[in-house]
Amino acid sequence: MQAPRPMRGMRDVLPGEAGVRLHTLQVIREAYRQHGFFEIETPVVETMETFTSSGAGENEKLMFKVLKRGERLDAALAGTEDELADAALRFDLTVPLARFYSINQSKLPKPFYAMQLGPVFRAERPQRGRFRQFLQTDIDVLGDPSYLAEVQLLIAATSALHKIGLEGFEIRLNDRRILEFLLNKLEIPDDRFTGVMIALDKLDKQSVAEVVAELQAKGIAADQATHLVAVLGELSEASSLKALADLGVPKALIANLSAIQQHVTTSVRDVPVVFDPLIVRGIGYYTSTVYEIIHPKWSGSIGGGGRYDQLLARFGTDTPACGVSLGFERVVGLVEELGLLRETGARRLTVIFEPDHQTAEALSKARHFRREGYLVTLLAHQSGARSPMKRIALSAEELKAEGSVDSFYHFTVGVDEAPRLLIQ
Repeated sequence: MQAPRPMRGMRDVLPGEAGVRLHTLQVIREAYRQHGFFEIETPVVETMETFTSSGAGENEKLMFKVLKRGERLDAALAGTEDELADAALRFDLTVPLARFYSINQSKLPKPFYAMQLGPVFRAERPQRGRFRQFLQTDIDVLGDPSYLAEVQLLIAATSALHKIGLEGFEIRLNDRRILEFLLNKLEIPDDRFTGVMIALDKLDKQSVAEVVAELQAKGIAADQATHLVAVLGELSEASSLKALADLGVPKALIANLSAIQQHVTTSVRDVPVVFDPLIVRGIGYYTSTVYEIIHPKWSGSIGGGGRYDQLLARFGTDTPACGVSLGFERVVGLVEELGLLRETGARRLTVIFEPDHQTAEALSKARHFRREGYLVTLLAHQSGARSPMKRIALSAEELKAEGSVDSFYHFTVGVDEAPRLLIQ
């Protein structure tokens, strides 16, 4: 019988890769902590009410829903699909954070610098660097309406990437209010803004013709759609905030982006901050600044975020907020691809002993070697049986092949005086 495989879009992680992931996560966590962020935890499962209140747009279609249980499920079977479910796995960490802050804000400092590192789930098509279960590493600033929040978030995120060893990336910056200004100028109705922005967010994945066709499907006239995409294309090629003034964009919006650009550029080394009007970010709760982190060795972004000043109001607290998330799976992919792991390998030791009369001594030796810093496992070996060294060496080689940077030692009770190196 063939063993069952993980669900499509989800995967097992072997020890070697798990070591790389854990080390990368520890580096990110410590970088965030150094910039003053407090780590919190929220449940993996939230109520449907939490998600439907958030206005999270198309992501609501990607939820893994949780059926009601027992009598409540029986009573709901005659209803619609939505009525069958009363909860869902979280599809991001931002909505749970908004819910968390709305009920805990009296116990938290203001502004609140939040850090969340945890798994999220989306029922979307898997592809390179994108899974149905994946880890998000988020930081958010709640309660600061100024551009200083964005500056601190981007400095912390780029610091984490530098500590991991990544270089050569850039930040692309935009403000959705600039898009809204252009849409108003083209006399596109306000109630179509969200749909238009979702379509524009696909310009880096689809052709201009495909995006124009989607805009038309959303009720935008062909000439308006073509003109809008052309204007954004020209702004993107210019990649300069000065071009916005020629279009009549309000000076306050330009000044806000300019301040973020200036302070991030002068605060981090070798990270260009480029204006890019095509950065839209599809989630419906972003209200103004949006940004993505791009690396030349990876198609698509390795991080992103923005300001979502109206999201918390949907949970009863009118608090400004913005955040950034590093795409952990993509960052780990780059770490492995570029060979950036800087972890100092552990010393793994296998203590071999005869179980009939050496168990107590083996346990004593294990305690001693653990105090010396070894990671110790015990291997019982009957006298006269085939030597276990080949099996131990094979296991070590497999772990090395999976990315382990550990060194492997062995020690035989009653034979060796000190651990012996097997594989460096």
